[in-house]
Amino acid sequence: MKTKIYFYSTILIIGIQSLNGQNNISTIDSDQTYCIQCLTGELFAPDKATDPTTWFNTEWLSGDIYLSNGEIVRNKLIRYNGSLDELFWLEPKSGKVVKLDKEAIVKFHLLNFNEYTSVYFKRLKLKFDVLTDSSEVFVQEIYNGKLSLYILHTFYVQRREILAKNNVYFEKEIYVEKPVYFLNFKNKKTVTLKSLNCKNLYAFIPDKKEQIKQFFKLAKKDKIDTYLHMIILMKFLNYIADQ
Repeated sequence: MKTKIYFYSTILIIGIQSLNGQNNISTIDSDQTYCIQCLTGELFAPDKATDPTTWFNTEWLSGDIYLSNGEIVRNKLIRYNGSLDELFWLEPKSGKVVKLDKEAIVKFHLLNFNEYTSVYFKRLKLKFDVLTDSSEVFVQEIYNGKLSLYILHTFYVQRREILAKNNVYFEKEIYVEKPVYFLNFKNKKTVTLKSLNCKNLYAFIPDKKEQIKQFFKLAKKDKIDTYLHMIILMKFLNYIADQ
């Protein structure tokens, strides 16, 4: 048991040290050598302004987009919105915002997001409960292995407030993020979790309860909610899943 505890502690230490308008549009990008037929979508002209808190990246960031036809579009200014679950592109010549066709995108990579250089999203077909059909969504890829972890960045309206501007009253919706976690096996089995805590992980891998309990004890956390600890957790789960 001492050997196991030492191994779990080592995982935590190593991890912490190492992880410090609706008009159709199609465009040919002449300066992009990686694709022939590039990005397609429609001009984004919403009826009301998109709440700023629902953007994954608040500013336009350079990113790479991997298309379903195998082509790669590199270094484009893109933003992802969790409430809409859509990827947007700032078209450089017109300065207009384009909502990209989701079905044409396999994954996208945001460069230099909050000092992280490898923030990937991929399109997955997921079923959320027995009452709904499967749907295709963009999920953030946290860890890719025999056992992988993805996050769907969903939002809900927590409350509504009445505000005034220039003596005109209006209602403002206050959004709060409600992430959904997906643990995915290579055999395509997927488990949906609302939180990465002991109780949920016990149910997920019931025969590894003591190892999971020891991990959370060493981490001194009730739930895992940072990217750093999520990656460490996934390395740990991949290890004990093979035991």
